[in-house]
Formats: sequence, structure tokens, C-alpha cells
Amino acid sequence: MNRHVAIFGCGNVGSSLAHVLVTRGMVSELTLVDADNGKAEGHALDLQDANIAFDGNVTIRANDTSAMLRADIIVVAIGPKVITSIDRLDEFNENSAGILELASKLKTVGFTGIVLNITNPCDVITQVLQEASGLPKSRVFGTGTSLDTLRLQRLLGNLLKVSPSDVHGFMGGEHGDSQFVVWSSVHVANRHINSWDIPQGAKDELERQVAHAATAIYNGKKCTEYGIAGITSKICEAIFDDSEKVFSVSVFDERAGCYISHPTQIMRSGLGMRFTLSLNEQEQIKFDGSAAIIRKFVNQ
Repeated sequence: MNRHVAIFGCGNVGSSLAHVLVTRGMVSELTLVDADNGKAEGHALDLQDANIAFDGNVTIRANDTSAMLRADIIVVAIGPKVITSIDRLDEFNENSAGILELASKLKTVGFTGIVLNITNPCDVITQVLQEASGLPKSRVFGTGTSLDTLRLQRLLGNLLKVSPSDVHGFMGGEHGDSQFVVWSSVHVANRHINSWDIPQGAKDELERQVAHAATAIYNGKKCTEYGIAGITSKICEAIFDDSEKVFSVSVFDERAGCYISHPTQIMRSGLGMRFTLSLNEQEQIKFDGSAAIIRKFVNQ
């Protein structure tokens, strides 16, 4: 079965994702497209070398828009030309022009694959992309809080001295500053979080660390790339394998009136069953506030 991923945007995130997909043998075809043609071409040539080093058999091409529009999955990973901050909502104005250009192409050809958005602000851009392209909501979604959920697993696992794989829970809200831990859903080693002796102050600090993890990374290296590339590759894998695995991705919520993260099955055809968590009163207030932030930027 053909596994063709196209990456629209070959900056730090797009190129890191490309490297993972090629060196792990997760694709049969990879198409790189970037506004800077030379960058896409350079990455393609470099990846062709890596492909041989890992005994791969991946067809890698650059700047072939027609090939991109034939892909099974288009991963949208464009970003600002000059990174001056990591405020996700501040990135909206610069990134939206490229998104609208892509949406027009998708609409014109009647794209039949899946569009997976990484570009920030993730929830806002995903909604703009879906509305402008007219593609079904089940085939346009964002990585949302999937990476943040991994950070929750890592940090809570470290706190409780258990493996992150034994931490089960989700980050709710936007992929941004207003995200929150859905504590009522968290289980560690098959025990509800309330059965663990964790002071509220420690919970609050952990939530802050998850929400601002990107800031700590950015302060050190001026970008984030490996974590988001890793989780995006796993989502692509779930699509190709038709695994029905659940990720906290940005999907359209009719009640909230916007794209926002929910635990959702990922399938070959796109989105499967969405699992709406039973939020407590405090969590619902946080969710509604986060949705209001997303709607504000979508509607401006």
C-alpha cells in the first residue's frame, strides 16, 4: 500500500518530521514543498542520503505541487520567516496568508486525502484551513494538545516516579496558554489521580510547566521541533495503519463553535469516534474560556 506524505513548509518542524518519516521507514513517498524552493530541494537531497544510510526505499521529491495534491496526507507545517516569539496567537497574521493559498489549491483540485495541521496557532489555523478549503471536517484536523498530553505524561511520570506510559490523561483546550490538565480524567498505574497524594500546589505547578514547556525549549534553542515531529509521525502512522488509536487532536466542536482538542480516534479515512470527556465545573469553565479565545481569532 502506498504511503505518501507531503509536508507543506520545510522549516525546523517540517524538516524534522521528514527525517523521522524517512529514517523510520514510515512512508513510501515524501514530497517537500516550501516557499523557499532551495530549502525544500536541499532537504530532499539530504534526506535521499539518509534514506540510503537507513537502507530505505522512499521516493523523495521537492517543490512538486501536483505531487503534494495527490498525497494521502498533507502535513501543514509553515511558520514565520523570522521567529521573534512563541506566542501562538501572535503567529496568526503571518501564517494565515500561506494557509489560504494552500486552501485554494486544495479546493480547486478536490483534494481527497487528509490534511493534518501543525502550524500555529493550531486550532485557529486548522479552522481557517477547513473553512477555506471546504474539505470535510473529518479529513482536516490539527495536532492540537497531542504534544502537550505527552508532556503531561512525562512530567507527571517524573513527579510520581512512574513510567510515562503508565500515565493516562489529556490536556484540554487550545494548543496554547489557556490549555489545562483534565485532572478528572487522569489515571496513573490504573489509579485515579485523586488516590495519589499530590498537593494542589504541585498540580498547579505541573499544569503551568506543561502549558509553558515550549517556552523553556525556545529559550534554549529558539525553536521546538523534535517533540512535535515525533507525535505527528505517530498520528500519520495511525492513519496509514487504520489503527483507531486515540489522540488529543484539534477537531471541530459544534457546541464550542470552533476547532479545539478532544480525544479522538484516528483512522485511514480521517477522524473516527470523538470521546467527549465529562468535565467538572472548574474544567468546563477553563474549556469555555479557551474556546472563546480561539473563536475570537477565527472571527477577526
